[in-house]
Amino acid sequence: MRNPYLDEAFSPDRVMDPRSLGALQPTRLSASRSFLARMLREGWSIRRDLLELDVRGNGAARYTIETPMGSITYAAWLSEPRGVNRTGRIIGSSWDMIGTLIDGIASDDQIAASAAELPKLYEGRAPEGTLIWMRSNQSLRLFKHVRDSLAAGQQPDAAEVKRVGYLMRNTGLDGNGTFGSVSFPAIPPGHPLALSYHAQMLSAYLMRELSVDVVEELARLDAPDTAVALAPEVRRHIGVGNGSALGLVMFVYNRPALIHTYVSLTVEAARHALELPIEAGDPRFARLEALLDRTIQYRALEDTQYRVFTNGKQLAADLRRIRAAVRAARRGDIERAPGETPLAAAHRFVNGRVSPEALSTFNTLLIELAPDFADALVQDRLNFDETLDLDPQLPASAVREALLDTFGWVFRMPLNDAEHRDRVWYQSRAAEEPRSGPAEEVPGAHEVIPNYPTRARELLAALDAVDPQTPIGSVIAGRPALEHVARSAVALRGMPYAVPHADPHDIDFVPVWLVRLMNSCIHGLDRTEDFLNRSVLGLIYDGAPFRDELATAHADEWWWNYRPAVTEDPAAAAPGSAAPVLSPKVSAIVAPRHDPAERITMKFRELRLAGGRAMQALEVPEGSWHGARDFFVTALIADPSAITGFAAALARELDETGRARAWRAPAAEHADGALVIDCRGASLHTVGHVLVHRIAAAAAESALDVHLVDLRPDGAEPGLALALARVGIDWTPVRAEDGRFRAERSADPESARARYDDGFAALLREGIEVPAQHWWNVYYPGNAGLYPDTPLSRQHTGTVKDVYVPGQQLTRLFDPAEVANSADPNRDTDHYIPLANAHHASV
Repeated sequence: MRNPYLDEAFSPDRVMDPRSLGALQPTRLSASRSFLARMLREGWSIRRDLLELDVRGNGAARYTIETPMGSITYAAWLSEPRGVNRTGRIIGSSWDMIGTLIDGIASDDQIAASAAELPKLYEGRAPEGTLIWMRSNQSLRLFKHVRDSLAAGQQPDAAEVKRVGYLMRNTGLDGNGTFGSVSFPAIPPGHPLALSYHAQMLSAYLMRELSVDVVEELARLDAPDTAVALAPEVRRHIGVGNGSALGLVMFVYNRPALIHTYVSLTVEAARHALELPIEAGDPRFARLEALLDRTIQYRALEDTQYRVFTNGKQLAADLRRIRAAVRAARRGDIERAPGETPLAAAHRFVNGRVSPEALSTFNTLLIELAPDFADALVQDRLNFDETLDLDPQLPASAVREALLDTFGWVFRMPLNDAEHRDRVWYQSRAAEEPRSGPAEEVPGAHEVIPNYPTRARELLAALDAVDPQTPIGSVIAGRPALEHVARSAVALRGMPYAVPHADPHDIDFVPVWLVRLMNSCIHGLDRTEDFLNRSVLGLIYDGAPFRDELATAHADEWWWNYRPAVTEDPAAAAPGSAAPVLSPKVSAIVAPRHDPAERITMKFRELRLAGGRAMQALEVPEGSWHGARDFFVTALIADPSAITGFAAALARELDETGRARAWRAPAAEHADGALVIDCRGASLHTVGHVLVHRIAAAAAESALDVHLVDLRPDGAEPGLALALARVGIDWTPVRAEDGRFRAERSADPESARARYDDGFAALLREGIEVPAQHWWNVYYPGNAGLYPDTPLSRQHTGTVKDVYVPGQQLTRLFDPAEVANSADPNRDTDHYIPLANAHHASV
């Protein structure tokens, strides 16, 4: 018997509200917790093979991770902290540590290539077998305090170590095809890092290990005769710092299958626990009450300064109320609906009486009552397909049904006034930094988040205006901006937890809820402190065991476990603090020259990212550039030399300032027994996705002749044939030089589609090798799709205090008094602090 209360409590309308998403807490399914549990369960070990440092902090380190399935190498290069471009934001280019995670035992050539390429970052290329590239910075004030204390033979102030919580702060974990790294779908089943985010979480764990090793070694170099190691009771307060902001909101909206997987598994695990036949007197009540006791103490005594989020003491008070309801359920003294378990009755009673964070915390603890069930979900379901397919021959009636099923919430959601729905999400030419602000403050900025509330309404009107049997390809060919919402409506049907039920283009939208969804629920961070509704600073592995403790640690004991810090007299503040100098690197739009013989292997993710940006530069509109991007990738799968044609198209269409003429959709008519499509002088790369919809829809019933007029092929002709084969259409040249072709439904559509599937699988596994110069001739001009860095645009970042100058025009996102009275959430400063002593670098 289904429980109607649980149906409502875990319904998409409830769960996908942004306030509810932001309240979701770390669980056993979150990446950092599930990864560490796997390490402990399988008996992984970590060995430090190398740590060579000079007294200023320059040097190198290497570690080997041994797993039952094979070895993994972590190599890092460390530098003396510098004061230029030192920031946790993506625009930073000053890093105290750069590192790489390499599959297997890394060769000398792999290490040497990594050392040479990592500092280049965006222009660098990872050697084969690279899983992750990473960057981090020291906390500086705390790092110096710990170093000086250890060198003097003393332990640092434990209370200050706990307050800050990290010696190194993550500033980037890049993988999944970025910079030539291994695409995660290409990692084989059974690999130790095959599950979602486990490669990143191992990287973060190793950052933490390295941070302690480095501070202890520097203390030893400072004072070999007196230096001591960190005491375990102090070391336990050290995690990895992590700051996140608007880029994660873009991620949430552009990775819907991933979001659905994590949220739906969390719902499934919590609901499973609530439906367990745990009756009064069951010993599992004692386990739950012990977890509540532990969590109440942890929250009541933590000192994180939350702003939008529920603070620790309020959360502890709510958890006490939940504990009382659990105790009543344990005694059998709680009112139950027919067929309802005691735990479900307790859940129903507290729902609405406690904060969303408290209810989510309760769900986290309930999941611990069925750990094997949750672990099986992680193992079996955290590999997922993110492909969004749409058959152009699908009838309008079917798409309409899917639209109302997938995006029905859009039509029920009240929208703000049009003049207050003018928020744009874009990337800046300042190091591709994600930004968001009022559209009038950044005219011409290219939108990167799908505008579902608007496009869904437009699509419904377009579908209602045609015959129900009209192929959707015909509708999209006439309205290309509706392509992405139509594709999403069909592909995400059956994924009710894929898209937040919110309007991110509403000027009053609160981004921090979705930033915290990623940080807490998915990544597993804690102490997630918010700032100005848009950025979150949190800790990874707060309280987790270190490598020398793995053999005896337990996966369910380290988190939400209060560890007192013995407070000593705090060390004097380090002198000489100065504001950092921020001069972000501006993304160039002209490619540097490369050796014509040099070749480069591109992976799916970077092809997709650069292709999408280039389509925006070419003015392909919001709602349609996603399809153009995917066609570009298809063209390269069909024939890698298409990269040359697309580079030529960019050179032809973009002027010296990076501006392109207005994009126009192809126009079609039937004449002389053929479908005549006027492409208006466009490159096939930019209109190929529209042609696929138009041609496949027209060929749905019978074969037809197609005449493509005024089209610049730019090497993408094989891509058009492959894209049509993907949807079951055979494309035969008649007089290709005159643009004349024959389209008809394939006699064997599965085999036709397999051509694309096989090519795409090869791309994920191996990448595509192209001339380096041709790739950079796409990558750099594509940066014209990024918005120029302006004083007003800089205020659209995750932080404001470090860029706003009093008296300067302030973005209308904020009230001036709000900014003036706000405090930066950094528990430690990222400001540059010169070394007090004149240490000399070794030679």
